[in-house]
Formats: sequence, structure tokens, C-alpha cells
Amino acid sequence: MQIISDSDFRKQLKSGNIGSYLFYGEEDYLKAHAISQAAEAICPDPTFAFFNITKIDAIKFSANALLDAIMQPPMMTEKKLIVLSGFDFNSQNSSELASIYDALAILSDYEYTSVIISVASGCIDEGYPSKPSQAIQRISEFITPVKFDKCTPQRLISWAERHFAHGGVKISPKALSFLIDYCGTGMYNLANEIDKLCAFVLFEGRDEVTEDDIKNVCIADVEFDTFALSNAIMEGKSSEALSVLAYLRFKRTEPLIIFGEISKTICDLLLIKRLIDDGMSCFDIGKSKIMNEYRAKILARSASKIPYERLYQKINLCTEADRMLKRSPQGFSAIEMLICAN
Repeated sequence: MQIISDSDFRKQLKSGNIGSYLFYGEEDYLKAHAISQAAEAICPDPTFAFFNITKIDAIKFSANALLDAIMQPPMMTEKKLIVLSGFDFNSQNSSELASIYDALAILSDYEYTSVIISVASGCIDEGYPSKPSQAIQRISEFITPVKFDKCTPQRLISWAERHFAHGGVKISPKALSFLIDYCGTGMYNLANEIDKLCAFVLFEGRDEVTEDDIKNVCIADVEFDTFALSNAIMEGKSSEALSVLAYLRFKRTEPLIIFGEISKTICDLLLIKRLIDDGMSCFDIGKSKIMNEYRAKILARSASKIPYERLYQKINLCTEADRMLKRSPQGFSAIEMLICAN
């Protein structure tokens, strides 16, 4: 069994060697883009796309419908594409899965048909790098698995720069780094925020995005707010931390989500500090899949300023806050106590 990367998939498209694939992994935006690329490669003439690009959603799926679509020959092109989406392999029963496998088993008899099964992040058990899950192994008997990992920081920045350029505006490296910190690394969300920024800046008669534009136009990722809250707590800036908490409360963010992110960030700070002191770089941390490299870099900057004693102290306070949170009707008082505790 061979699992390929999205870059390997693009190479196959360019070579014209287009087969059938299972798209899975964390980055759903890249899957959608890859499907568009495959559709254009297989049927470049939009006039005939209606006849040669078939989309089947899980809600309307039946084995007979897939079999009929596979066997139907293409019109005015050499190949046709079938895209299956919306499947949750973790919740489907064995008979439903068997019907998919039985339909895929005939693909080898119809070389003019390519099938892409696109599975959203978290909707299939991936197993481990050294041992893929049983579901992926079974599907790989018929089609090629393609894993879409989260973008590396370098690739994400390069993609965002191109997206801004396509929108007709510029952005400095500093502002772009702030945008990713502020809005998170999800490509769907970033694409929407970049489109909003381009429209706003051009409407203002300008051609460059600033950090103030990002603050005024974009919606902050909850993780950004809770990271700012965690940093303020670690640095003993109670007033600043309470202000961030008030903002999160105004946004009606659940206390459990806020506390969960705070405690996770503090534990991750301790983990990063230990790993770096043991000689690992942020690149090594990302490569080993312990944590996304971009997040590791952000945490490493903060962890370098915080002594171990304070990290252990805050972890102990988080334990107490967790007990309070379970007894509190609203939960915010437990977080306020955590902020104000020295």
C-alpha cells in the first residue's frame, strides 16, 4: 500500500497520469482545491463538464448510483470524474462500507473513470504513519490514498501572499504574520478573511493591508484570544487578562472552552520549554508531529521568558480552577480566580 502526499498528487495531474483517490487528512481547503484541479485536468472544456463531472453526496449515495456513474462512458473527452463527499467512515456500518468497496472493485474495468472520495478532517480513522487504519488499508486496494497535512508555516505564508496578490493588494511580512496569529492557520477561514481585507482596502482607495485593518475587519480565532489570555496570566498582567476575558465573555464563548485553551496552552508552554532545553528545535518538534511547527515557534518565544517554577505553579492553579469550574453555575468566577492568583 502506498500513501502519497498532495504534492505527489499534483505531479500526477501534470503528467496526465490521473487515477482514483481517497482524499483525507487535516486540511480540507487543499482537498477542495485539488478536486477543482482534477476536474479541470480531466475536463478542461466547461461545456462538457456537466456530462463528465459527477458529484455524489453521502446523503444521496447508493451503490447502484455509483456503479451506474462508473460504467457510463465520458462524452467528448477521454476520461470522466466522479466525486464522492460527505462520508463519515467512523459512523458508517459494515454493510454501508461494503457497498462502497464493492462498487470501487469494478473500477479497474473502466479506465476512463476516475473516482475521488473526499473525507473531511476527523471523519476517517487515519491510524499511524507506520500503520494506517484498517479502513484506509481496505480502500487502498481500489484507489490511492492522498493525505492532506496541515500546511507548513512557509507554505502557508507563500499561499497567503499569492492570495493577496490575486486580490490586488500587498501585505508586509510583519502584518501577514500577525494575520495568521490573529485568525489561525485554517486555510478556509484565512481565505475568507483575506477576501474581506482585499475588498475593504480597495474600497478605501489603498493597496496595502495594515495590522489595524486586520483588527478592524477580521474575526479573531478563539485560540488567539485565549493565547493572549494565557500569556497575560503567565506574565502576571491581571488587568490585561481580565480585559481579554471580558471580551471573550461578550462573545459568549463557553467558560469550558476558555479554560480548556488556557490549561492546554500552559501545559504546551511547559512541554515546549522542556523539549527545547533537551536540544530539540521547533522544526524537529513539527517533524515529529508533537505539535505544529508554527505553534511551536509562537510558544517557544513565550516559554523562553517564563521560569519553570511559575509554569508549575500555574498548572497547580489550573487543577484547582478545574475543580471550581465543575462546581460553578457559570464558570467565569473560576477563571477570574486563576487570573488573580499570584
